[in-house]
Amino acid sequence: MNEVKEFPVLFGTDGSLMGMISTPAGGQVEPVACVFYNMGGNHRVGPRRINVKLARQLAQAGVSSIRFDLAGLGDSGPATGSLTFMAQAIVDVRAAMDQIQESLGIKRFILMGLCSGAPSSLEATVADPRVVGLLQFDGYAFPGRRARWERALRRALSVPTNPIMIQKTARWIKRKLAGPGAQEGEIFTSGTLEDKAKVFVDCMNVVAERNIPALLLYTGTLNSVDRHLDQLGPFADEKFAKHAEYVFIGEMDHSLTSQATQRTFLKVVGDWTLRTVHGRAATAARPVPKPEPSPSGFGTLTSQKPKCAAPRAMATSL
Repeated sequence: MNEVKEFPVLFGTDGSLMGMISTPAGGQVEPVACVFYNMGGNHRVGPRRINVKLARQLAQAGVSSIRFDLAGLGDSGPATGSLTFMAQAIVDVRAAMDQIQESLGIKRFILMGLCSGAPSSLEATVADPRVVGLLQFDGYAFPGRRARWERALRRALSVPTNPIMIQKTARWIKRKLAGPGAQEGEIFTSGTLEDKAKVFVDCMNVVAERNIPALLLYTGTLNSVDRHLDQLGPFADEKFAKHAEYVFIGEMDHSLTSQATQRTFLKVVGDWTLRTVHGRAATAARPVPKPEPSPSGFGTLTSQKPKCAAPRAMATSL
């Protein structure tokens, strides 16, 4: 295993973006690097420092990366222009790729889009031909009526004993009583649910056409069960997404709270990343067993392919 070298960088048009580069200190350096950034309003290290842990494990396997804060988040300065948050995020992601290219000479990239980072990573993949791999973690989801009813029932049954669900229920009742003017807005994305579905489908079609490996990874936070690609709902039979890998792990929570959950995430995403770097991303549908440990520290992933869709569907983005 390689030793890891890390160093901070300031980059972007005005030098206000703060990032940390991880790269092998010796041995072979792969010609593909990963780009990590914020999940919601959290710091670039990710929930439970998952970006740091994955970046260092990948560096030990020869894969460099940059983890950075988008403009206005963490240690990065605010944006100076008038772009929307989404448009600015795409600019920032491309600037991070420029920085890796300048610092390490690497010209191909895998974008790691966690939660709110999923939409911008997807659009940046379409915008920049240097992207050769895409992770979407609890990003766009299209649960159908059955899945939504089942989720509502499970949540209702858990309310009496689950303090988190009690708080969520209380906030939901408060919003309903306050009326439409008090509804919470979305910071990271805009437009109707149908608009978001169209963006997802159109962009994923481009990803498939370019033969870019994509991993759609979902946790049990959105739905506690997944009987048949539930997160893709009415889009589960469309042909373009046969290209992508679909993995649902109900035992994993969205915030990666437990050590066991973090280990599973590191194994699944780490294995997929290495296969993508080495050109061995899956090309056929397979069942999804629980990952098993491997000497590399990641584990072996076999995954079921999704079948996604076309525009105009209900979409949610965690």
